[in-house]
Amino acid sequence: MSRRTLNAAEDFAALFKTVRRSSWRWECQGWYAVDVPDVERWLRGEPAVETDEDRAWVEYIAGLRASGVPFARVRMLTDPLTDYLRWMLATTDRNVEAGEDIRWVEQRDAAGLGLPDYDFYIFDDDRVVILRFDDGKQLVAVELDDDPDVVRQHQQWRDQVWPLAIPHTDYRAGDR
Repeated sequence: MSRRTLNAAEDFAALFKTVRRSSWRWECQGWYAVDVPDVERWLRGEPAVETDEDRAWVEYIAGLRASGVPFARVRMLTDPLTDYLRWMLATTDRNVEAGEDIRWVEQRDAAGLGLPDYDFYIFDDDRVVILRFDDGKQLVAVELDDDPDVVRQHQQWRDQVWPLAIPHTDYRAGDR
């Protein structure tokens, strides 16, 4: 197959149903347009509004965990922190409780490792999903690639950053 651009958000969403062994994400944008309303509510001190999409994600993660399939991610912290990342730090506990292994890494450390400036997933250690965002942080393209060299490069980035990344609960506790 090699690299192909997926046709629609539904194609991307369908990929999550194909995960059988593991899923790992590199998340390096300072903010994402899709979450702007939630961040604005949080900045105003208003309670979070749980959506069907939020509930579905937590159920998905809990289902993976029950099946013994790990879902992990590393989120890069910009310097200075964006409001979005401050919100993420404050609201990630629910995802961790559902079973995600979420870790944080400083931007300077990620840069020192040469990590890419795009987000990606590694599904089952045999497929990479690259997420492309426009300047307004809207998701504009999703590329699926199973070329062994591409997968290997992304695995190397994962394996470099993972030991340096701080687990969410430790980061929140101040154990940095």
